[in-house]
Amino acid sequence: MPRENGKKTTGLTSVKGLKTLTAVVLVLLIIWLAYQVRFIFGPIESFVAAVGAPILIAGVFYYLLNPLVTKLETKSGWKRNRIVLVVLVLFILILVAAIAFLARVVTVQVTDLLTHWPSYLREGQDWIKETFEGKQYDQLRNILVTSNDQINHTAIAWVQSHLGASISGVGHFAARLSEVGVVLVSTPFILYYLLVDGAHLPEFIIDKLPPKARPSTKNLLAELSGQISKYIRGQLGVAMSVTIMFALGYTIIGLPSGILLAILAGVLNLIPYLGSFLAQVPVFAVAFVTGGVKMAVLAAIVLIIEQPLEGHVITPKILGDALDIHPVTVIVVLLASGQIFGLLGFILAVPGYAVLKVLVVHLYTWWRTNSKLFKEELDKELGETK
Repeated sequence: MPRENGKKTTGLTSVKGLKTLTAVVLVLLIIWLAYQVRFIFGPIESFVAAVGAPILIAGVFYYLLNPLVTKLETKSGWKRNRIVLVVLVLFILILVAAIAFLARVVTVQVTDLLTHWPSYLREGQDWIKETFEGKQYDQLRNILVTSNDQINHTAIAWVQSHLGASISGVGHFAARLSEVGVVLVSTPFILYYLLVDGAHLPEFIIDKLPPKARPSTKNLLAELSGQISKYIRGQLGVAMSVTIMFALGYTIIGLPSGILLAILAGVLNLIPYLGSFLAQVPVFAVAFVTGGVKMAVLAAIVLIIEQPLEGHVITPKILGDALDIHPVTVIVVLLASGQIFGLLGFILAVPGYAVLKVLVVHLYTWWRTNSKLFKEELDKELGETK
C-alpha cells in the first residue's frame, strides 16, 4: 500500500508539473504570436497617442477634485452636474492665474540668469584663482577651473542646440503647438464628464459581468481606484511642499533663479528617490558658478534642512505607505521604465507598477482559489480556521 500511495503521489506531481509547463508554454506562444502580428496594433498605438494625454491629465485632476465635488454634493443638496461646473470653472481660473504668475516669475529669472551668466563665470574663475593661488593648489585649481568651464560650455551648447532646433523646426513647433491646443481644449470636457459620471463607471462595468464575478471585481476596482487616488494626491502634495520649502530656502540664501530651481525640484520630486538627487545637480551648478563655494555650501545647508523635513514629516504625513512597495523594487521599476519610455516612464512607473501589482495579486488569488493544484492546502487552511 505505501508503494501504491507513493506512485499515486508521484503521478499527481507529474500531472501538476505537466499542466504548469503547458500553461507556461501557452503564455510564451501567445506572446510570440502577438509580437509577430504587432503591425495590427499600429492604429491602436496612434489612437492612444492622440487621446492619451487629455485622458491622463483629466484622470489626474479627477482624483484631485472628486472628493471635493462629492463632499459639496452631500452637504449642499445641489445636483452634481451643477456643482461640477462651478468647481471646474473656479479650478480653471485658479490654475490659469497660477500658471500665468509662475510663467512670469520663471521668465524673469531665466532672462536674468542668461544675462548675468558671463559675469558669474568670470567671478567664479577669479574667486578660484584668488583662493587657490599657491603652488600647492595648482592641481585643485586646474580641476575647479576646468569644471567651471565645462559647466559654462554645457549650458551654452544646450541653449544653442534648443534654439537652433526651435528656429529650424518651425513646422514641427507649429504641429506641437496645435497638439497642445487640442489637449487644452479637450481636457476640461473629459474632466467634466468624468466628475459627473465617473462614480457610475464601476457599477456599469460590474453589471455586465456574471453574478459570481461581481463581488471580486467590485473589490478589485475599489482597490485600484484607492491606490491611484492616494498616490496622485499624496505625490502632488509632497511635490508642492518641496517646491515651497526650496523656494523659501533659496530666496533666503539669495541663490539666483531660486524660484525656477525650486519648481524644477518639485517637478522632479514626482520621480521617487531619484528625483530629489537629480534636482540638486542644476542647483549646485548654478550655486557654484554664481557664488562659488560659499553659495554651494549655503545650498547644501538648505538641502540638509529640507531632506529630514521631507523624509520624516511631510512624506509620511501626506503620502504615507500608500503603495507598500519596497524601495529596491521602486528603483528597479524606475530604471527599467525610464529606459523604455523616457521621462513619462519615470513619472508613471510607480503608480503603473502599483496597479499591475493589484491586478496580479487578485488574479493569483482567483487562480489559487479555483485551481485544483492548491485544493489540499486550501482544505487544510479551512480546517485550521474551523
